[in-house]
Amino acid sequence: MQRIPKTDLKNVYSPYHVPHGTVRSGEVFQIETEDGFAGGLRRPEDLTQERLAWAEERWCIATGPLYVEGAEPGGALAVTIDSIAVTTPGIVILSRYQAPSPDDWFLEYEYDRLQTYEIRDGELVFNDALRLPLKPVIGCIAVAPKHEVVLTRKEGDFGGNQDCTLMTAGATVLLPVNVPGGLLYFGDCKAMMGDGEIVNAPECGTLITASIEVRERPKAMSWPRVETSDLMAAVVSDISAADACRLAFRELMLWLEEETGADRQEIAMLMGMVANVRICQVSNTFHTAHCEVPRRHISALR
Repeated sequence: MQRIPKTDLKNVYSPYHVPHGTVRSGEVFQIETEDGFAGGLRRPEDLTQERLAWAEERWCIATGPLYVEGAEPGGALAVTIDSIAVTTPGIVILSRYQAPSPDDWFLEYEYDRLQTYEIRDGELVFNDALRLPLKPVIGCIAVAPKHEVVLTRKEGDFGGNQDCTLMTAGATVLLPVNVPGGLLYFGDCKAMMGDGEIVNAPECGTLITASIEVRERPKAMSWPRVETSDLMAAVVSDISAADACRLAFRELMLWLEEETGADRQEIAMLMGMVANVRICQVSNTFHTAHCEVPRRHISALR
């Protein structure tokens, strides 16, 4: 099995990058990722002005890009995540949590200290009384934009720093192809995180085992999608969290219409009863939401 190392890390998604590796459609491979601080903040004493400035330039560092054979503009990549092994402790920067707005808790003047959480036997050791089962999440999974060079900490219809908790083991993430080979990036993984990312979730390095399938892009697809054995979801980022929620609902509605051929009004009414719109993150410039519907209800539309 091919293993792509976490070397020559990138802090931008770019159609101009030389590929870091090549994979074939259907190939199972492994890829290493560094923690979201690029490995520069590992111990409490690392939280200095100099190290923060160094990490700031590399925030949400990503491994890649991978060139996918057969991927052409106008198509899509289906990335199936088989497993995510956490390879470092969980690392967080704690705020003082004193600013009136949580928007300020991520700012440097609110930083208090750096803390690491031990990973032991598939659990995160929160404290002496509490251990939490790991559920690693890929914070950044993206293809190269068609023309732009975009910081890895950003997000858009190409994927990126969407911090969607559905993007974990067992899921298939569908991304558009904008350039030959797709140019696929992975990074910014969390040992676990809740919806919203109001505060820093435990950053971690990982070893991801995945496979890729080159597909035709669905006509109704404008944003990344996630498929699991239990649900279908559309993931959308927008400057407004409310608009991200509404657009995610619309994106999923159009997906179901194309896939089932059912009446749009019937789909919308069913979604109004069984679909859930969830906030992925509100900590970035563009907020991200996803809309999901259980698969068990889809057969009624067919």
